[in-house]
Amino acid sequence: LYNHIGEPWLLELAKVIHECTFNWTNWHKMAKAGKLTNRQIMNKRDVGAIGTVGTMWHGVNICQGFREPAQYYQQSHDKHHLQATEKNYKTVMDMYGQVPGGMFGADENCRVGYTGPRQAAETCSIVEFMQSNEMLLKITGNPVYADRLEEIAFNSFPASMTPDLKGLHYLTAPNMIQLDRQNKAPLLDWVGGGGNKLTYNSYSYRCCQHNVSHGWPYYAEHLWLATQDNGLAAVLYAESEVEAKVGDNVMVRIFEKTDYPFDENVDFTLHPSKPVRFPLLLRIPRWCKNAKVYVNEQVIGVWPKPLTYLRIDRTWREGDKVHLDLPMQIRLTVWTKNKNSVSVNRGPLTYSLKIGEKWVKYAG
Repeated sequence: LYNHIGEPWLLELAKVIHECTFNWTNWHKMAKAGKLTNRQIMNKRDVGAIGTVGTMWHGVNICQGFREPAQYYQQSHDKHHLQATEKNYKTVMDMYGQVPGGMFGADENCRVGYTGPRQAAETCSIVEFMQSNEMLLKITGNPVYADRLEEIAFNSFPASMTPDLKGLHYLTAPNMIQLDRQNKAPLLDWVGGGGNKLTYNSYSYRCCQHNVSHGWPYYAEHLWLATQDNGLAAVLYAESEVEAKVGDNVMVRIFEKTDYPFDENVDFTLHPSKPVRFPLLLRIPRWCKNAKVYVNEQVIGVWPKPLTYLRIDRTWREGDKVHLDLPMQIRLTVWTKNKNSVSVNRGPLTYSLKIGEKWVKYAG
């Protein structure tokens, strides 16, 4: 907001918020030391952290709060704030995120000893973790946040809802084979037995449907970003259309066609209002080792490095075409902290076994 309107009091407000909120800059240190007990968190007004005394971290709070130091970095310009956010992320993922899908086990709370692939994440956490990565991508430009975002958006988020998006469940886990109201203790012992925590029923509990609808609109909002040198960056790939001013204040419209993440090819057609020079940046995901880029059928980039942006700085004219080839190799991930269990990946997607379905309606 300050960048838009330049009111100095907004910077003072941001400083007050940073100083008065929970100390996320040192959260990773306290977490590793086991100093975050339920009582201590409640004293910090973290009202969502409920449960027994012990190391107790509320999932949604982490998904929102871990990014706070990096947000304040925009004002402080202190690299320690950027580093704190990354350390927060690595701390929780190292302990509770040793599973595919980009999330960590916090079925309401992270709980000591509950770290396997049957541990779930709230749909609220999924959407908020996506948004945090989107915000960090804008703040830092670091493509790793786009990769983390895709892992969540293409694997965990769709699994939280029915295909028509009219039903969702509270908890989603990598290994989840029976979605009913029966007691799942001790796996989900904190919920007190049965209940609609796993069924696709949004009528019997109040959580998650308030923000689940924000997930895909926020994602679409971040497909394209501006660069500091009046260019455009395609940071997330999806069929889309963008219109923006580039170069010397010239309007350009770009049409993107793709079936990503199921397909390896992304095609762009540019329509500038007049010939204009500006940089077009294309993100190369961390899993892609042999990417190729063509401009008007002429190859210009062969095997750019993963986890980088390929920069094309040229004069663009009406109808210019860019083709991006992102070969998706089959690869395995071994989760050593979960008894060397294995997940199978292709591009940003993690494979899952098809399980037979029996749909039973519960009220609503």
